[in-house]
Amino acid sequence: MDYKQGMETELEILVATMNRNSLGFLDSMFINNDISKLHILVVNQTTQDCLLTSLKPNIRVVNSFEKGLSRSRNLAIKNAIGKICLLADDDVVYVEGFAEKIVNSFNRYKSFDLITFKTLTTEGSPYWKYPESNSDIQSVYRKILSIEIAFRRQIILDKNIKFDEQFGLGGTFEDGENVFFLQSVFENEVGSQFIPEFIVIHKAFSSSDDVTSDRHFFARGAMNYKLHGFWAYFLIMKLIVSLLRKRLISFSDVCDKLTVGLKGIKKYKEINMH
Repeated sequence: MDYKQGMETELEILVATMNRNSLGFLDSMFINNDISKLHILVVNQTTQDCLLTSLKPNIRVVNSFEKGLSRSRNLAIKNAIGKICLLADDDVVYVEGFAEKIVNSFNRYKSFDLITFKTLTTEGSPYWKYPESNSDIQSVYRKILSIEIAFRRQIILDKNIKFDEQFGLGGTFEDGENVFFLQSVFENEVGSQFIPEFIVIHKAFSSSDDVTSDRHFFARGAMNYKLHGFWAYFLIMKLIVSLLRKRLISFSDVCDKLTVGLKGIKKYKEINMH
């Protein structure tokens, strides 16, 4: 099947999901908007016996038999037809008029090819402490959620900017994919900007916030080694000290957390240092 069928559209929402056989989950995501006026591409990571199909002309589906959020993102970008693409997860709700906010921002700021926006928690608070006005994202990019990222598709394709498939949920290291994606954006001198507009609602906690988990420590070890080389060993200790001071872990956890972080470094080196 040719997943690229269809005319190019102004904005396309790229939804990552798993094991779906019905489009019903989209209704709650877009409850505040007229879904018939939106263009959506769903990447459904699944098995042969749980396929998703769409009869709606504005909703396209790719069933993928691979695992990993970064692979899902890359597949979505490859098959997208939107001039502007918005990254999306299946556990969010979009605020009324979000699409217009995004399109208007890109039309207004033509020199920027990637724009990030704000997330509202289900309790009605900003998800993190955002800048108060338009700003460069390089000083805050480690805080940015994937669901806050929109970009002009063609520049991302032309520069061959992709998510590192070793990182992200379902990958070898289950965190950090946004950091490396945005770093690639900066390295390729793609104009980027933060706009203080709320576009999406998410519960006040995401998988990336689970800073005391073994999954996080394992990924952080690998992330730090990719970013800083030998300094990764020092940075794991620095993270442990920080969590101790905040009383998020106890002294009895130190050896276990250090071991997991070191295993992450070792695994990254095994895969990449040939």
